[in-house]
Amino acid sequence: MAFVGLTSCFLTYILIKASSRIGIIDVPNHRSLHNKPKPRTGGLAILVAITLGLTTFESGISNELFSFFPYILLLAGMAVLDDIYSISALRRLFLQVIIASLVIYKGLSINSLVLFHYEISINPIIGGGLTILFIVWLVNLYNFMDGMDGFSAGMAIFGFGTFAVLAFLKGENGFAFANLVIVVAVLGFLIFNLPPSKIFMGDVGSTVIGMFVALFALWADNQGVFPVYLSVIIFTPFILDSTVTLIKRALRREKLMEAHRSHYYQRLVLSGWGHKKTLVIEYIWMSLCSFVSIVLFKVDNINIQISVLGMFVLSCLIFLISIDKSTQEIQT
Repeated sequence: MAFVGLTSCFLTYILIKASSRIGIIDVPNHRSLHNKPKPRTGGLAILVAITLGLTTFESGISNELFSFFPYILLLAGMAVLDDIYSISALRRLFLQVIIASLVIYKGLSINSLVLFHYEISINPIIGGGLTILFIVWLVNLYNFMDGMDGFSAGMAIFGFGTFAVLAFLKGENGFAFANLVIVVAVLGFLIFNLPPSKIFMGDVGSTVIGMFVALFALWADNQGVFPVYLSVIIFTPFILDSTVTLIKRALRREKLMEAHRSHYYQRLVLSGWGHKKTLVIEYIWMSLCSFVSIVLFKVDNINIQISVLGMFVLSCLIFLISIDKSTQEIQT
């Protein structure tokens, strides 16, 4: 496993030195949180390290789970082309929908909704639509949220790390190992991405990680490892921020595909908290989400589950409302 992290770390270092020659640089503008041009190729290092890790230990991973890997490589290829040639948002969305449809065709779909001890079956057509929405939204929201030093990488480490813990508790060691490969690969990149960062993961990293989140969450749900609602809880810091921000911008009739600084984490940075303090707060929130998901997974008493989930939802709402009030003066 160590070679996965070392590979990611080494390739990230090489890409920092070589990205200016490649020409894939993130040049700051009035919507950026950074003020110096930085490489945005770190996702390539993460992807290569993950590929090496998963293929080297393929025998320990479910063949069905591994069969979805080509779709991730296809998304990564589109992201590389987008970095070079700037593919339109509509074409990217079209390809994402095609890939999501292929995932359904191969048998991975939302067939039911499980909450606590209750399960509701879903019509296959409705389930297919929800699956496409789930995959496309996770891929894009991870891209939307990749705008602060150490943020996206940290969410990946907490998220997939928690997936691994839940898988170990369920006895799914192969699935747990696949998640740990991603954790270690991202750790190798994070060394250079903590504030003040030297490199960003870029679209390649954010879309690949978003796709892994969607696929692993769906696979775990289909295989009975853990229900999909726990995946939503684990990635709440990204899902809630991006979804609420999108809804608020839609209500204000803003152009949804236009760059902005309306996300809650962006507003915290701009309000004077800076990258480091904001990152610490976000990491604490991520750790809370991980803890809550593990508690809900381990506790069988439905009254305790409802109480824990209720307190979690309330704490998230209070957190967002407090940010709204403290950053009202921030113009996005």
